[in-house]
Amino acid sequence: MARSNTPSANQLAKLSSKAVKDRTGRDWAEWIEWLDSLQSDGKTHREIVTLLSEHVDSIWYRQKIALGYREATGQRQLGELSSGYEIGVTRTFPVSRTKAWELMASEKGLSAWLGDLEDGCIGAAESFKTKEGISGTITVLEPGSHFRMAWKPDNWRHHSTLQVRVTGSKSKHAGKSVISFHHEKLPRVADRDAMKKHWEEKLSDLAEIIKGK
Repeated sequence: MARSNTPSANQLAKLSSKAVKDRTGRDWAEWIEWLDSLQSDGKTHREIVTLLSEHVDSIWYRQKIALGYREATGQRQLGELSSGYEIGVTRTFPVSRTKAWELMASEKGLSAWLGDLEDGCIGAAESFKTKEGISGTITVLEPGSHFRMAWKPDNWRHHSTLQVRVTGSKSKHAGKSVISFHHEKLPRVADRDAMKKHWEEKLSDLAEIIKGK
């Protein structure tokens, strides 16, 4: 049954209806109607992707159509991706980008936002474990710019992806920087909410360190 209240599906999953039609032969409204006819409302993301496997060649577009359908039917929640959930938090600090990076990469700074190391070390392609029970591997380390790592508490089954970035502030006032945490592949809605709070607290801890300098 077609959905009369579908917002003409001009854009879903950050993809326009025209782009979907050009690549797959159906626009959003047509895909929604087709998936409705297969009683897909309530199916999981993976189940919808499987339904599309014989009708859409591109794996990427199968993922997008499944996300768009779940978004149109109210099943997709804020911050949800095909690989889990994501959050991002940022804060501007009254120090230069260079000074902010020096803090983030220092023993004191790492202790504040990552935790005290129990094993391993922080470096490109290095693995670590903290006293707080966080284990991970640094997959990218660009000095002066960002860390990217696999990140997992003891009670999670799989690693998430954490990116920590330092950039220059776009403020007209010189000598400011922005520190951001972007956390992907979070397993549950509750983890998304908990990690948002967690990284906001870490930004506050870093602010206190900077204030005390």
